[in-house]
Amino acid sequence: MKNKINNLCIKIMILPLLLSPTLFGATYDETYSPTISKESQEKNVNRFMDGNFEEIIRFADILFTENKLDESSIKIVDESIETIKKYTKNAKTVKVTLIGHTDRSTDDKNELIIDSDTYANKIQNMFRYSLDENNTIEISKDYANVLKKRLVNSEISKDIIFVEYRGGKDLGYIGDKSDDRDLSNRVMLTIYVEEAVDIDSDRDGVFDNFDKCPNTPRLSKVDKYGCPVDSDRDGILDYKDRCAKTPKGVKVDRNGCPIDSDGDGVVDYKDKCQATEEGLRVDPNGCPLKSTLKLNFNPSSDKIKVGSNDEIKRFAKFMKENKLYKAKITGHTDSTGKAVINMKLSQNRAKATKIALIAQGVEASRLTTAGRGELDPIESNRLKTGRQMNRRIEVELYY
Repeated sequence: MKNKINNLCIKIMILPLLLSPTLFGATYDETYSPTISKESQEKNVNRFMDGNFEEIIRFADILFTENKLDESSIKIVDESIETIKKYTKNAKTVKVTLIGHTDRSTDDKNELIIDSDTYANKIQNMFRYSLDENNTIEISKDYANVLKKRLVNSEISKDIIFVEYRGGKDLGYIGDKSDDRDLSNRVMLTIYVEEAVDIDSDRDGVFDNFDKCPNTPRLSKVDKYGCPVDSDRDGILDYKDRCAKTPKGVKVDRNGCPIDSDGDGVVDYKDKCQATEEGLRVDPNGCPLKSTLKLNFNPSSDKIKVGSNDEIKRFAKFMKENKLYKAKITGHTDSTGKAVINMKLSQNRAKATKIALIAQGVEASRLTTAGRGELDPIESNRLKTGRQMNRRIEVELYY
């Protein structure tokens, strides 16, 4: 490109220019007709004419001296790169246009002012500034591509850069001096910040614009910022919480469910008997199951009544289903007769009960017996009904 300019641009001005152009604003309007690079055409550069933008940032002209970026413009380029990076870092969609310009061509009628065949005019024409329209287009294209390369080398994506070139159509000077004409050898850099579209990518009801948690799982309950909520405030977000209504202050596991420390099936905050032995069946309060064996006997007898068979079977079934339990069987009597005889009778009643349970399949090793005689009445021995209640068997479960 250097040779191209050196050959075409001899900056010795012999005659004053007849044309005094004004500064062109280089904005898009209905009459704007740029020459666009093939790559930019594929990216549809024309949408800058009717697009909606949150912000448009135009930088001062970036000047070129021959084929090089002018030192006076390096700071402008650096500022533009930092600005582009700032917006992209903040998740903004930006596009950058680079419009190349040069001095005007010299093949128009205003330049053809020396047309004499005289020797003097021929000499003057040798020193005329000569730049045709095709030259200006090519040079302005080179300027724009030089700047594009600098941006890409600074880690600006080439996909957001749009290159245009207008040659000498829009001049950057007013006067006719050679130094003035250099102001047209430039690139105009503009950053277009696109308006955010109302999109809800994760479909949580909060537009991406305002969504501080843009990748919330589908159907998650979120707050006004688009972030998942923890309704029961147990430290587990609702979409991960398998127990979303845990009472306040309850310790939970990683699934948001209350902890059952002793593994008895009753969570700690409901368990009234903590540290129950593993494998032991418990009641709804987390406490070991209880069972009774209500047997009554005839006076002075250790024979189990026939009608008590169902009660024996019921208790035997409980023992077989709860292998960790053991049972202490205690026999009792009323106060009729001698105390020594009553003590022996109570022991025999307990042993008879043990034999009946073993017959139903309960291991003998899980059963112990004892007799209390008349020592522990539950009703008054003065009445017949009371004495009947006192002739009984009681069981105590343990493990």
